[in-house]
Amino acid sequence: MKNKIKLTLLLFIAITPIFCVGIDLLMSVIQPDSESGGALTFDQSIINQVIYFSVWTTLITSFWGIAAVLNYFRKNSKRIAWAESDNVMTMVVSYQIVVFLIYTFTFIASRDGIVGFNTWYKVLKSVLEHWILPFVVIGYYILRERESTLTSKEFMKKKAWINCIIPFAYIFFISIRGLMIVKYSDKADWFTPFPYSQLDPTDQPVYLWLPGMISFIALFYFVSSLVNFTSIKLSNKISIKYKFLR
Repeated sequence: MKNKIKLTLLLFIAITPIFCVGIDLLMSVIQPDSESGGALTFDQSIINQVIYFSVWTTLITSFWGIAAVLNYFRKNSKRIAWAESDNVMTMVVSYQIVVFLIYTFTFIASRDGIVGFNTWYKVLKSVLEHWILPFVVIGYYILRERESTLTSKEFMKKKAWINCIIPFAYIFFISIRGLMIVKYSDKADWFTPFPYSQLDPTDQPVYLWLPGMISFIALFYFVSSLVNFTSIKLSNKISIKYKFLR
């Protein structure tokens, strides 16, 4: 029974993100929403997807989930090592928590700020991707047995900064992409130069967008450190008989 629960959670984590991204890619072409300015080609739909960090997080989560599912059916000696790492799982959970909080706060404070929340497939994608998936990932993280022996201080010194690499790569990507679109393209409606107005150097003063970019990257250092600290505390309180997802 315990193994079935573990496999069910891992399959959900592996398949749901791909489903969410896939349905948005396809339906944005087949049934575009009124905000897209008309029908999109598949290439345009892909371009519109990759500019959001939530999509990066979704794909990273699925990539980890697929590797974990493969490990489930492999012998210990042939398992993918990083897919079993507490530190990698902490990174995935941290990204999920940040995306969940930002999306939920935006939804509550300004629903109009949610792009494309006006079609059935985007509503389905948003609910699965931003509200259900994070809780499944967090639940799995809490119930699995910890294997890392790092203390909270050691994690902050040796591992937490690694979780800032992908956010840094994301900021670098959207900055170069956005500036090239502004300078070299006709800025068609589907070519959104910058996905988040707060990080747009062509529209915001430097004292807003530069601290915003730095804070976005640094955020994951502190969130992952907090997640790791909380996991250690929970591991000490939750009986080993409940932490069965090994």
